[in-house]
Amino acid sequence: MKRCFYILLLLPFWASSQDIHFSQWHKNPLFQSPALAGSFDGSYRITAHQREQWASVSVPFQSTTVGFDMPYKSWGFGAQFLRDQSGSSRLSLTQLSLLLSRSLENWRLGLQMGFVQQNIDFSDLVFIDNTEDIFSLSKSYIDLGLGLYKDIYFTSSDINIGYSIFHLNTPNRSFFASEDRLKVKHSLVSEWNYPLNSQWTLVPSMQWQSQQKQREWTIGSLIRLDISDLYYKNIQLEGGGYYRFGDAVSVLLGLHLGQSQLAFSYDWNVSDLVPASNALGAWELSFHHIINTSMPRPIYKTCPAFL
Repeated sequence: MKRCFYILLLLPFWASSQDIHFSQWHKNPLFQSPALAGSFDGSYRITAHQREQWASVSVPFQSTTVGFDMPYKSWGFGAQFLRDQSGSSRLSLTQLSLLLSRSLENWRLGLQMGFVQQNIDFSDLVFIDNTEDIFSLSKSYIDLGLGLYKDIYFTSSDINIGYSIFHLNTPNRSFFASEDRLKVKHSLVSEWNYPLNSQWTLVPSMQWQSQQKQREWTIGSLIRLDISDLYYKNIQLEGGGYYRFGDAVSVLLGLHLGQSQLAFSYDWNVSDLVPASNALGAWELSFHHIINTSMPRPIYKTCPAFL
């Protein structure tokens, strides 16, 4: 009976094959595609991302990522730590991903190898039968992914298009003897940087994901205002909105300050869960910082030759 109870308890997680997702996918490059490892101007990049969901419905679902990457010649190297925890049973996923990318003109190719451990802890659950043995379960596996990215440049704007495949090896994540294969996930993203003038830039973007019978499509746009001339520093303000079809509406506010970026967004639920969630969904906070170790070239005054 105990085994049947565990199966029923875990059934909602097994029945749905949808992965962890972020509304600010464009602010989480290493999670978005392994091809984006080392794809920036600078020496090193540090990223951090936090998402909390369904606090109005149950114990909040929390997802955290911390990443580090760097370019080296035409290569990119990176690592990202992911921690996800959901529900009263503390079903958790801990993943360390190593990423490698290669730049070929305007194309980037990427490979991801993730080392994953999943756990479930029943210690906070109350059982009718006090004689039941409560124990924790754990499962480890390797998760592989590939990414392809291309930049298309025009006279005054540019478009990037990315395609990624995750869970290539369809790892078995079952806690028991029976198999529960994690299905392959396909992800297609695109972003267009279109300057309206010297200060304003429009950045529409879209994301489409498919995993077995699950589909997710998000569209929206940011608009950026460059106020660097007012403060003699690189400062940009940004805001925007996104719609994830059949699920949520998201609003984002962000700041670019020098080599750092900070953005906050909130999702309002519009799905069938509205009666339980009161339309409240999730909040996200993202942070980027680029470190440049190269020293600027000194500026010398040129003296006339006759002196």
